[in-house]
Amino acid sequence: MIIEESVNSALDAIKANLLRSLLTALAIIIGTAAVIAMVGIGTGAQQAIEDSISSLGAKTVSVFPGQKKKRGITGSWVALWLNDAEALSKDSEIGWRVSPEMQGNKQVKFGDKNANFSIVGVQPNFFSVNSFILTKGKLFSENDNFSRIRVAVLGNAVAEELKIPEEMLLNKDIQIGGISFKVIGLLGKKGSGGWENTDEKIYIPMMTASTRVYGRKWINTVRVQIPEGTSINKAMMSIERVLRREHDIGPGEDNDFRIIDWSQIQQIQQDATAIFTTLIAGIAGISLLVGGIGVMNIMLVSVTERTKEIGLRKALGATPRAILFQFIIEAIILCVIGGIIGALLGTFLYFLAASFSEQLPFVLPILPILGSITFSACVGLFFGIWPAKRAARLDPAVALQYE
Repeated sequence: MIIEESVNSALDAIKANLLRSLLTALAIIIGTAAVIAMVGIGTGAQQAIEDSISSLGAKTVSVFPGQKKKRGITGSWVALWLNDAEALSKDSEIGWRVSPEMQGNKQVKFGDKNANFSIVGVQPNFFSVNSFILTKGKLFSENDNFSRIRVAVLGNAVAEELKIPEEMLLNKDIQIGGISFKVIGLLGKKGSGGWENTDEKIYIPMMTASTRVYGRKWINTVRVQIPEGTSINKAMMSIERVLRREHDIGPGEDNDFRIIDWSQIQQIQQDATAIFTTLIAGIAGISLLVGGIGVMNIMLVSVTERTKEIGLRKALGATPRAILFQFIIEAIILCVIGGIIGALLGTFLYFLAASFSEQLPFVLPILPILGSITFSACVGLFFGIWPAKRAARLDPAVALQYE
């Protein structure tokens, strides 16, 4: 009964000074909105990193060109070659799947539409190694690769970049760097993988890329898919052994190539994102505490303004406990309202950020929302106690004479 009456009295007091109440809750609103927005963006960024790494395929490591070092002095870049990929493919110790990539940018034209795309020469196993899904048409075969056939498989976003319905491209010829290629397949949406958008690429047979498009045998990277049951460290040691042999690197000499374990990169980025999110959320949390101080000040002013009302209520039989509950509940309600508005605002800001960024997924931050509102209520409770005690201790005789 006391609590119900206190809630009604608190709501009446807030309605009577609605503008002042909203201005008082402004710091709570801003603090909560900042917490929700930053935690949401941080959570979304972590999800994006996980999606980016998983898009590379399960247990995948990549080999990149490196620099020759001699006696601690860094020399020129050393390329990776198709022979390196072939040597890895022939090594039967682990039974991995090897997928080399030859990449560059070329102007692509279809009718009166044209755009610049990344053209990637790959072997037929590339699509399964990297977990691509074919939505229409077909993929090129080993025979297409060895025969240097001019065929292309398009990433999901290529048609959109050319501003053409993808159905119009299938089984049609496009010009890649002035050379005609037949589009035989369309891939499903995959998104970014390793900090580049795989949907915006065009894939052609490796030998076609080597002889007809780029005129070279050096490659940009080699992806190695490690079978289940084999540790990544063991696989990386085996890759290092094969490539050191191929590159004729002697004992004690540094590698002239780099092996990247994407799962380690993922963990580093997730840790960095978590630290950044925690830091920003902590700063935003401070604004909640500042808002709590503001609530306490306004509640003290409210106690002073309502001294006669408090004296009258006590004269009519209201207990100090009832007065105490009224002002504590008023502070809590004020902060909870601020917390709810702030949570809605923060979620909207996060949704807005996700809408403008293709790389940032929207993941509704339910736990942070509930946590922020609960924390807001605790702020109201903590900073409302002193004004509430002050109101409860007022002498009704003195309070009724207050001007």
